[in-house]
Amino acid sequence: MELKNLRAFQAVVDQGSYQRAAEFLGYTQSTITVQIQQLEEELGVPLFQRAGRRMVLTELGAAALPQARALLAAADRLSSIGQEVQGLSGTLRVDMAESLLCYQMQSIIQKFRSMAPGVRLIIRSRNCRQIADNTRSGACDLGVGYDMDWDREVLEVEHLRSYAIVLLAAPSFRQRDFTTPHQRKAVSYIADEPDGIFRCQMEAYLRERDIRLDETIELWSIETIKRCAASGLGFAFLPRYTVLEELETGRLVELDAPISGIMDHLLCAYRKERYVTAAMALLMDLLRSDLLRG
Repeated sequence: MELKNLRAFQAVVDQGSYQRAAEFLGYTQSTITVQIQQLEEELGVPLFQRAGRRMVLTELGAAALPQARALLAAADRLSSIGQEVQGLSGTLRVDMAESLLCYQMQSIIQKFRSMAPGVRLIIRSRNCRQIADNTRSGACDLGVGYDMDWDREVLEVEHLRSYAIVLLAAPSFRQRDFTTPHQRKAVSYIADEPDGIFRCQMEAYLRERDIRLDETIELWSIETIKRCAASGLGFAFLPRYTVLEELETGRLVELDAPISGIMDHLLCAYRKERYVTAAMALLMDLLRSDLLRG
């Protein structure tokens, strides 16, 4: 039984389609189709059936999936033996929240590279919902982000530490009221993308208190959000560690509101059946030691 066919089977399930599985594995869609056909012929059962535009598991396919995952996990454990004897090698794919990548992770990444020069480290900036989805689907080996939609039945999740998230604006906003319910405020919320955890928390708070704003300015960079807030264009809701310099110099101030200072929990996670490679273990150890000490 070919491992590549089992990996194609797992990828189609995790990625949701033949096309996305092909992109994930670096194959053409026709290659994935052939590999699934070969596996079905070898097993003598159909693994997928079409439901509209989607391919879904048959009953027999669903029964075969846990065994396929177990075989692939065993193969990964076996292949890692040689790597650990020869030294750290291979590829490690990590999805990480932008705020952490920009303000907390440089020393950790530098230490990892010095300790594991043979590992190809691929780090991608993603929002917290994407991180959870990609870790669950296997699109990344390790996810590092805030607690948002993590499926603890599928994922092994570890709490690293907690950070305060604060309401921020230029000093001219200091007396603005963000506490009293049922307001219409002529101010703008300067936010990141719609699925970002800080934006979701802020918008839920505003809805709960029926505080309506003029507009939301949607940006995709924390540095840009900070600069716009400091210039008086509106207010922001960000981790305190991202604005320490601006708070110390007075370019930004923390606003008085019940939501300011809430704690968000930073997690790292991987699929439960996934073999923890030496590279994964090293990075998780560095995350624990540096972040807990910090």
